[in-house]
Amino acid sequence: MAIFFDAPVSPDALTAFIRGVPTPSEFALSNTFDTVTEATNTVDFAEIVRTNRTARYRAFDGRIHVSERDTGSEKRVKLAPLSTSLSMGELERLQLEFARTSGTNQQAMAAAIYNDAQNLTREVQARVEQAWGDTLTDGKLSINENGLVSEADYGVPANHIVSASTTWVTIASALALTELLAWVDVYVDTNGFSPGSMQTSQRVQRLLQTNAQIVGAIAGTTSGRTRVTVPELNDLFASEGIPTLRPAYDTRVDIDGVSTRVIADDKLMFFPPNIRDLGYMRYGLSATALELVNSNVADLSFEEAPGIVGVVEKIGPPYREFVYCDAVGQPILANASLLLVADVA
Repeated sequence: MAIFFDAPVSPDALTAFIRGVPTPSEFALSNTFDTVTEATNTVDFAEIVRTNRTARYRAFDGRIHVSERDTGSEKRVKLAPLSTSLSMGELERLQLEFARTSGTNQQAMAAAIYNDAQNLTREVQARVEQAWGDTLTDGKLSINENGLVSEADYGVPANHIVSASTTWVTIASALALTELLAWVDVYVDTNGFSPGSMQTSQRVQRLLQTNAQIVGAIAGTTSGRTRVTVPELNDLFASEGIPTLRPAYDTRVDIDGVSTRVIADDKLMFFPPNIRDLGYMRYGLSATALELVNSNVADLSFEEAPGIVGVVEKIGPPYREFVYCDAVGQPILANASLLLVADVA
């Protein structure tokens, strides 16, 4: 394949366009976390275990206390390549039509390129959202597709991956409130502060609304009520030091024609008070971007190169042109201990 620099839309214009395509509102995870671009394809960071150590009183002539340094573990994550293309899109159909009629409608060709680029950018955004769901489910990003087999384990503490002792589907006997309180205690023991919010599916949210222990705590065991509202749930949680519910998350993406949940509907997650402290989306430098920088044709500088890029490719024989979006990047959990995941249903 070769970049078609003389296409109706230049690589610079196409890249600027796709970087401006907004992330769909239903991709709530991608819209929640920050995006960072760097001109390297590895992430090196140390997860520091900080404790609230104290100084010591002493006699005026007494020995000065010597504190301890925080401990941590060095981590290195290699970013994964991410790309997509349309080999028989609107662009190629227009090329066939123009060849047949000897037409030279460059404006229509440019519009076709932009349309294909927008569709491809949406595909990249959907895959990033899916990657966020995978990462937040167990603190690991596991990839096994198109010849790439990799796993980035961000090191969520073992006691932060928990399961309900009795599935919450059994609403009469499941001790959902007791377990939420216990998991908050685990989170506080690890981090020194309480989680700030709770993310789960509509299904689990409804199980909480009908859980007998929770209904009893809100309305009393003799009230006859079998259901409470979400505002009542959040009022109870706030009063008990349990994180309140974020809007229910049930987003699906299309994977090879199959509508697939981003996060399984039996999961519940605790997030930190500032969710952005948990992690971020990291884009590096793709081979396509580096090719543009070194081309002496595109205006893309090395500083601007990290992130998703778009080009028109030409291959052959047989000769064909198509739009191609390329990136290197994945979600990063910079502070994995700020995540707690429960399997409840």
